[in-house]
Amino acid sequence: MKACAIVCTKNPAVVDVVSGALDDCGPRLLVCRSSLDVLGTAQAVDADLLILDLETPGLNGLLLISAIKKLAPALPIVVVSTKPHLEARAVSSTGVPYVPLTSRSNGGEVLSTEVARLRSTRPLLPFQAGGG
Repeated sequence: MKACAIVCTKNPAVVDVVSGALDDCGPRLLVCRSSLDVLGTAQAVDADLLILDLETPGLNGLLLISAIKKLAPALPIVVVSTKPHLEARAVSSTGVPYVPLTSRSNGGEVLSTEVARLRSTRPLLPFQAGGG
């Protein structure tokens, strides 16, 4: 079965960056556009990775991370945002990596690096990070 990554964002640009950050034979992407969507999907789908945009409507990032960790404790999470975000430092303190996708950052490469790091600590992630 093909690997599966959930991308939770309302922003098509984030989906594009995530698609580019994962290699050509990377995971099937399931896109959720709200926090309620991702809660249901994380519970129903055996996903290999969750990319969570802090700007997604619904629950705030910290509450959503906490809920997902309870629903799918083994699901690796990477948090992203296209804007500087006040929650970023708090998110990082939960042990969940935060990757800024601002116009001044090279977000795709940073995201690829983070996915590669996750793969090195969780060798069961069945896909490679791409070139961003």
